[in-house]
Amino acid sequence: MERLLNAFLDFARSDAADSLEQTQPSSIVMAVLEDAKRMEQDVTLGGIDGPDDPVALRPLAIKRALDNLVGNALRYGTQAEIGVSVTDRAVRFWVEDDGPGIPPDRYEEALSPFVRLDPARNQDKGGGVGLGLSIVADIARTHGGVLRLGESERLGGLKAEVVLAR
Repeated sequence: MERLLNAFLDFARSDAADSLEQTQPSSIVMAVLEDAKRMEQDVTLGGIDGPDDPVALRPLAIKRALDNLVGNALRYGTQAEIGVSVTDRAVRFWVEDDGPGIPPDRYEEALSPFVRLDPARNQDKGGGVGLGLSIVADIARTHGGVLRLGESERLGGLKAEVVLAR
C-alpha cells in the first residue's frame, strides 16, 4: 500500500517544481543515456536528428519521462535505444526495446494509471505499480504533446514516442 501511495504522490507532482526553460533536446537524451551507462544498462543512442536549437521544455519532467520509458524498456526487454528528432514543427523523443511489446488493442489501456497489463510478468526485475506510462503521457500533455505507442521496427518490441509541438 505504501508503494502505491508513494507512486501516486510522485505521479501527482511529476513536474510541479519544473519550469519551462530553453533546452537543447539532445542534452536531455544524452543525460538519460549517461545515467543508463553509469548503471551498466544496455541502452544505446539511436539517433539525434535535426537542428539542436534550444526548445522551451520542462527538462526535469522530460528526463523523468525518458527515464520511465527506459526503465520499462529494460524491465520487459534486454536492450533499449533512445533518440530525438527535431523539426520545425515538433520534437519527438523516442525509446525502443526488444521486449514483447504491447498489443495495439491494449495501447489505451496501458496508458491508464495503476494498470499493469500482465502483473505476473518480469516480477524478478522489480514490480511497478502501473504508473510509468501514465506519468509519461501526463508529462507529454503538460507540454501540449502526446505519448504514442507502436512497434519497434529495429528491435521488435515497443516503440514509445513523446511528440511535442513546437
